Amino acid sequence: FGGKRPAQLCRCICTGQTYSSLVVPKFSVQSSGQWRGIRMSKGLEQWQSRWKEGRIGFHRTAVNPYIKKYIDVLTRGRPKVKVLVPLCGKSVVMKWLAEQGHTVVGVECCTEGAEAFFQESNLTPNISDIPNIKDGKLYQSQDGNISLYVCDFFDFSRDVEADFDAVWDRGALVAINSTDRQRYADLVLSLMKQSACYLLQTVEFDQIKRTPPPYSVTIPEVQDIYGAKFNVRLLETADGMTDLDNRWGLTSLDDHLFLLTPKLPEGKTVNKYGEVENLMVTPEEWQTRWCKGHTGFHKSAINSALQKYVGELTGGRSEVKVLVPLCGKTLDMKWLVDQGHTVIGVEFAEQPVKELFQENSITPTVCDVPGLTNGKLYQSEKLSVYCCDFFEFTSEVTGQFDAVWDRASLIAINPPDRERYATLITSLLKPDGHCLLETVEYDQTKANGPPYSVPGEVIEQLYGAKYNIQHLETGDGMTPSARKMGLSWMTQNEHLLSLKPDQLNTGS
Repeated sequence: FGGKRPAQLCRCICTGQTYSSLVVPKFSVQSSGQWRGIRMSKGLEQWQSRWKEGRIGFHRTAVNPYIKKYIDVLTRGRPKVKVLVPLCGKSVVMKWLAEQGHTVVGVECCTEGAEAFFQESNLTPNISDIPNIKDGKLYQSQDGNISLYVCDFFDFSRDVEADFDAVWDRGALVAINSTDRQRYADLVLSLMKQSACYLLQTVEFDQIKRTPPPYSVTIPEVQDIYGAKFNVRLLETADGMTDLDNRWGLTSLDDHLFLLTPKLPEGKTVNKYGEVENLMVTPEEWQTRWCKGHTGFHKSAINSALQKYVGELTGGRSEVKVLVPLCGKTLDMKWLVDQGHTVIGVEFAEQPVKELFQENSITPTVCDVPGLTNGKLYQSEKLSVYCCDFFEFTSEVTGQFDAVWDRASLIAINPPDRERYATLITSLLKPDGHCLLETVEYDQTKANGPPYSVPGEVIEQLYGAKYNIQHLETGDGMTPSARKMGLSWMTQNEHLLSLKPDQLNTGS
């Protein structure tokens, strides 16, 4: 420095003498960044050296506990998804994911990592070149469920492989030089489906005390990197200190786990099947759900609340006319018919109506219904189902009803249409009739309907002016579908609606 020899400089420091000519090199902002990059980041050759020398303290021999805990969140509860693991090394998570039934794609810059993964997993890979990536190699398991691309991650693109349902990032972002983080995040986003989920684990510690990688990445930094294009949710923070961290002189190290999901266009949401759809479900989309078999709302057993409260629904009468709105192919209708009642259902989608009659070995007559757009009537002796838009179904079609069984209708109606729906139900119910209403309630901020959460105050707003609302019971509504939606609680509530005496007297 400043032309002084090391010995001179040491004497100066030890004796307290000063040199007016002592000069510390100056760096511009740009060049200092380049200097830090050379000093702190690792190039391909350095990573290869670490693998060859066995200096891979970043590798974990056990499956990461976070991915075990949050696997249903990552996959949206689906049994088979396509998972990207960037900068994968020889992570044992990849084999674990494949054993769960998923398709796994890793990207690793070092051949040593890929070869070690397959050797230690007792798998024999097929090896081939990657088109358009110089020196790139693809290592693939015999069953095709695990693929490891050996190349620079920034050379990886949609042209190689894309449309990932999930991303697991435990050691990638924290290994990326800070100047490349935004570029990395944008590349990962380009590889994901709009409906994908991204689990990101970062570490936070005093970077001055430890040479990266890993880099310390704080919660605000994650928001800065991803927040413009992703919804960022912190799932948990935990103590991540290890013996190695103690040896580095660290006194604290936090693990942060985030769930990242791509921001969607306004009015769009992701359903539990991992598909982007309109936030407000249209009748046509209900038809599509039936065609695709996305009918988790259908129950293969007769509703227990209906069996328990059928006397309240019918007013104790042995033969009444019952309306089942948005009926699908519910077994409740056949059960009500078997109890001696006349049952009329209304359903937009024609497929479940056909299945209802087929599965119950009933041959209906089928005819068009004048006055209903594309309306059709499937009819047997005591069971009839109208295929039409429910909002076109009025008392002029088939008169009023003694009872309404609403198990899955109000909770399926788009919230802006609830008042119109309640008004229609009121017009269809006779003054001395009853409505048995089943609803669910949950934290609507944690999941999108349908089914929609309908709390008691909403029922009061919709029906309270004209009806006495008797709360019959509340039970646990948690189901596998609810858990797939990311919910931790859901209640199922039964209500009985009866016209208020003053409304009955006025003939309302």
